[in-house]
Amino acid sequence: TVFGQNYSTIEFIENKGQWDKKVQFTGAVPGGAFFIHQAGFTVLQHNPQDWQQVQESIHGHEEGKENARKKAITLRSHAYNVQFIGGAANPKIVADKPLATQTNYFIGNDPSKWASNCKTYQGITVQEIYPNIDLRYYSSNGQMKYDLIVKPGADPSKIALKYDGADKLDIKNNQLVVKTSIGEVKEVSPYTYQYNGKGKREITTRYKIDGNIVRFEVGKYDK
Repeated sequence: TVFGQNYSTIEFIENKGQWDKKVQFTGAVPGGAFFIHQAGFTVLQHNPQDWQQVQESIHGHEEGKENARKKAITLRSHAYNVQFIGGAANPKIVADKPLATQTNYFIGNDPSKWASNCKTYQGITVQEIYPNIDLRYYSSNGQMKYDLIVKPGADPSKIALKYDGADKLDIKNNQLVVKTSIGEVKEVSPYTYQYNGKGKREITTRYKIDGNIVRFEVGKYDK
């Protein structure tokens, strides 16, 4: 599943108390952020026009910065949560591909909310989110993605994603369209495959929506 637009490699920074305790890792995406927690993830998106004004006020030319200081900028944003329901209560989360980069957060006057030497990773795996099914977050070609890895004997029909905070869910051209107050987030058609003796074989998969619950309709494959 793909989120956002073209971007540099998305990196996941560990939470050492600088964010809400439910958050395990956070990654920056174009005009927003992606928060990973044990039960799922949260997507935060800013209004593109508002965000551009903010960026210009910070990174623009000196004249532009001076003009930005003279006017207030309203940044409209929208966040929604996605929870993998019916799965493990406390699955193990494993970070991989660590980077040398470390980040320090000394924001505000409360030292208890500061965090130093926060590690950065390129991949996060939630093990056994469902029986014999792992969930992996990563980025590819500058896009945020997640994979559901179904091991032999597992039942992909158990996978169910509950969307809270979105205005509406829709399916167009086999893409999942998440409508929010500041625009749409599109999750591309689910790409599913299985390896056999001849290599990779693609499996037909479609989204199914029931209210705010999303499931996957998976075609025939070798279980």
